[in-house]
Amino acid sequence: MRLKTYLHQISPVFSSPEAASRLLRLFALILLVGILGAVYNFLNSTLSNDISRRRGYMSSAIAEAQTFFTSREALLESLSLSAVRRSKQAQALVYLPSSEELHLQLGDVDDPWSIWLSQRMREYFKAKQVNLLYVSPGPEARVMRLYSSNPTSPNLPKTILSKLEALNHGKRPDTNELWLTDQSTQTSQLYIFTRLDERSDDSGWLGLEMDGREVLKALSDQSAGEFMMFNSEGALLFTNTPAGRLGQALQQLQGSNFFGFVGSGWWPDHLVIRKQLMTSDWQLVYSFSLRALLIALWPQLAGTLVFCLFSISLICLLTRRIEHRFITPALSRIQALVESELFSRDVIQTAPVALCVLRRTDGQVVLENTLAQQWLGDGIEREILCAGWIQQAFKSHEPNRFDYFETTDGRHLYLSSAPTRYKGEDVLFCAFSDISARKQVEAALEEARQMADAANEAKTLFLATMSHEIRTPLYGVLGTLELLARTRLDTQQRDYLRAIECSSSTLLQLICDVLDVSKIEAGQLALELNEFSPLDLVHELIQAYSAAASNKGLLLYSCVDPQIPERLIGDVTRIRQILSNLLNNAVKFTDLGRIVLRVNLLSRDGERSSILWQVSDTGKGIAQDHQPLIFEPFYQTGGNANVVAGTGLGLPICQRLTQLMNGSLRMVSELGLGSSFSLTLPLEAAIDGPVTLPATQLLPETIYVMSSVRELAESVGGWLRQWGARVQLCHPSKIAPTSDCLLVEVHPGELEQRLQPDWPGPLILATGTGNNDPQVRTGCWHVNLNHLRSIHQAVSQAQGLWVAKAENHNEHWTLKQLNLNVLVAEDNVINQLILRDQLEELGCSVELASNGEEALSMWNPERFDLVLTDVNMPVMNGYELAKELRRRGCTAPIIGATANAMRGEEEQCLAAGMNHCLVKPFALRALFNYLAPYERAKNEAL
Repeated sequence: MRLKTYLHQISPVFSSPEAASRLLRLFALILLVGILGAVYNFLNSTLSNDISRRRGYMSSAIAEAQTFFTSREALLESLSLSAVRRSKQAQALVYLPSSEELHLQLGDVDDPWSIWLSQRMREYFKAKQVNLLYVSPGPEARVMRLYSSNPTSPNLPKTILSKLEALNHGKRPDTNELWLTDQSTQTSQLYIFTRLDERSDDSGWLGLEMDGREVLKALSDQSAGEFMMFNSEGALLFTNTPAGRLGQALQQLQGSNFFGFVGSGWWPDHLVIRKQLMTSDWQLVYSFSLRALLIALWPQLAGTLVFCLFSISLICLLTRRIEHRFITPALSRIQALVESELFSRDVIQTAPVALCVLRRTDGQVVLENTLAQQWLGDGIEREILCAGWIQQAFKSHEPNRFDYFETTDGRHLYLSSAPTRYKGEDVLFCAFSDISARKQVEAALEEARQMADAANEAKTLFLATMSHEIRTPLYGVLGTLELLARTRLDTQQRDYLRAIECSSSTLLQLICDVLDVSKIEAGQLALELNEFSPLDLVHELIQAYSAAASNKGLLLYSCVDPQIPERLIGDVTRIRQILSNLLNNAVKFTDLGRIVLRVNLLSRDGERSSILWQVSDTGKGIAQDHQPLIFEPFYQTGGNANVVAGTGLGLPICQRLTQLMNGSLRMVSELGLGSSFSLTLPLEAAIDGPVTLPATQLLPETIYVMSSVRELAESVGGWLRQWGARVQLCHPSKIAPTSDCLLVEVHPGELEQRLQPDWPGPLILATGTGNNDPQVRTGCWHVNLNHLRSIHQAVSQAQGLWVAKAENHNEHWTLKQLNLNVLVAEDNVINQLILRDQLEELGCSVELASNGEEALSMWNPERFDLVLTDVNMPVMNGYELAKELRRRGCTAPIIGATANAMRGEEEQCLAAGMNHCLVKPFALRALFNYLAPYERAKNEAL
């Protein structure tokens, strides 16, 4: 905070949250400036060192040039001093090569001079490519070559002679030696002249002629750079490079000596050193181009550039990295913290709950919002209860604590509190929610729930009452019709009786459907899981509807997958109800063609199997606009005029039962082609159940299977393979008659025409109207194609195998006499008569009681073997009667009869002490099945 205050005093910019970023960038900028300054110093030092080194080279080259010219001047001066004036006339020059000394005579007759050249002097001239000249005085000067190192030396230029002649008549030069050259030629010679005698202007000129190339060679020095020599007028005399703009720049310089950078433009391009020769007014210049300097320093420059780029990139990268890694997240957190603080304040103020903070030490309010002031500001609840809240919150192990209280103004508040710290002290954070509206809603919901429970109970009571009231007289109707059917009736009476039975069955089915729908909606329909055989179920369903299908001329058969488990676990009653409804609809709405019940195994995972039950028909089909509504309750499509309309509850019940069993019911239909309903159920395979399929394996012999329906032939052939036989599916025209093989002809309906009439071998005819037990007629076996056990038994007999005869489970029209003494308690007079006639039909003696109290007074364990009582009776009902009889020690069987088909009725009967419970209306066979275990003695069947 002090640093922030200090920075704010310096500049407000550095006290903002972005100050760290600005400081980081400033530091990076300072670091970059420092690096660039160091680079500049390094480059400046490197360049200065290189310039100093090159200046030394150029100074050394100028010094050597000075030595070159000084030595020539000294040579010329020594020659002039060695000249001797003679009085005699000079003799002709005699060149004696072998002589040690050479005597040269020069001048005219009046003023003769002589010079002696030694052998070493001549060798020096020859080595240095120097020629010795003498120019006589006078208007017509003559040039005498006293010694020539090169025989092909050029003549002395006239410009040189003109200058010498001008000096004879003009001002004497400042120096004894005179340097001259001819500027008209590119390869001009360099001349140095001095008066033969300084005391006499008429003594003539003694000079040395030097080859320009030798001069250039002497002045050239690679380490000193390029050179140029200028005369006193600024004209270029010698150079080893084109002068160009550099010469113009040098002419603009003032003074004789100079060292530095020159250039014709705004940027210098040469490093130049200029000095005047000591004995003449000529100037010698050495120079280096700036490009050459930079090329010589390119490693340092490149390294410096790379270092600069690397340093700048590294600093930028580090700055960006630090900013993104630390500063930006920190700024985001600071911003989020600021926003969170502002947001928290806004939330606290605008929250729909009352919020306050209580200090632990004294319970005073530290912080609160507007709602807390409105709800608790004027009341005394907080002052009374806050001490207890604080004590329980800080002493409890639970982090959060909840409470509920009501204020003096009737407001219901719900408290949620948690201990925490605020501004360095322990506090209790409290949140109060107004649950007054919720309390009102809860009260309304409780009232609605009670009303719904009452309505549900009333509905259940109504259904139970209606079930009882409808089933009671219906039991009288159906029971009387069943008893009437056992008497002698003519054909017309039997037709009338069949019509009454059909209408009564329809009425009973309507009642059962309505009750099933009500049970499903009320959640009272429960599944009863038990083991069953899918083959027996299919056989029962086909047998049940074979007569109705045959009356309409329809083919009805089944195709069962051989891989299906022998025993399954499921609610066989509800599965039978669904398939019966589907088969009933198929028979009802199909006028021509066939109906097929298929059972296939879709998948199997351990004990879990997915079974597909499919009912397909060739009826009129269902239109597309009717299909979405086909599973709606009470919905019916336009049926045939010859079809009795149903209740419209069959398919909805089937769908709900399927959903209850976690299955699916799917429909595919095409108008004019037929319909197909597919029921898929997940069922468990029974492991330890009884084996219902034949245990005897067939002989591995070839069996031909023929049928006009390919699907039937494949189904029967699959089962024969399952039993161990070798099966070949053949078309009647493609099989050759042989007496060694067995032929199984499968006909989906009645046997109208043989498929292979000339078959000489064993033959089995499986038809839709065949018997369940194999019968041998006309040399072949006749069986029912839907009874797989009969087909197995017939094939076994045809192969000569012994087969144990299956027990006959067919029901007989006549029933055994039970010879029981039964006490019947029934309040309905008609039902009393029906029960008495049914029991007497079973060979029982009956005594009737109108209610439970009368039956209790008539009870005598020595007189009665069994008690059959109605459940709902006045005075004393069946439950009370059973409890009282059990209390008195009655051990005789007690069977209850009730017209209430609601869930839980059987459990109530068993809980009251009854042995069984019959639901009205019940058939004579059902009554016999419940009474048969208690028959007194074995009697012959009636």
